[in-house]
Amino acid sequence: MKDLELQKAIDARFEYNARFPERMNQQLGLKLLDCSREELFVDFAFDNDREVWLNPYGGVHGGVICTLFDTCMGYGAAALSNGFVSTTDLSVSYLKPMMGTHYRFHIEYTQLGSRMIRCIGKAIDTDQDLLCATAQGSFVITQGKAPGSRV
Repeated sequence: MKDLELQKAIDARFEYNARFPERMNQQLGLKLLDCSREELFVDFAFDNDREVWLNPYGGVHGGVICTLFDTCMGYGAAALSNGFVSTTDLSVSYLKPMMGTHYRFHIEYTQLGSRMIRCIGKAIDTDQDLLCATAQGSFVITQGKAPGSRV
């Protein structure tokens, strides 16, 4: 792990969300792989291990892919801003069907402002080293104290 401080901030959000096991963020089963405040990125692992994620063709449903991007981007944005964030826009490009089992969601933060955070993301099938989808999103920093924050 490149950035232990950012890892702790993301872990605090995971712990906060663990109180609500029925919510989508918890159901996804994301695992933090790596992160860096200096390099402005987060990487999460997603295992396609539940039939509920699948579309009629056996691939990960497009709505689930969009949710994965939104959640991964949001975890990083909240941790980097040390606050709460809300999605303002999200655009996903589906490049290849996600038919595999193991994925990495790599999120890069392109703008960290005092009110807005912008980022881009890639969904990569790690078994085949195949880029399956890309996304770009924006988040507004909202009021409130984030879990684990020192503010």
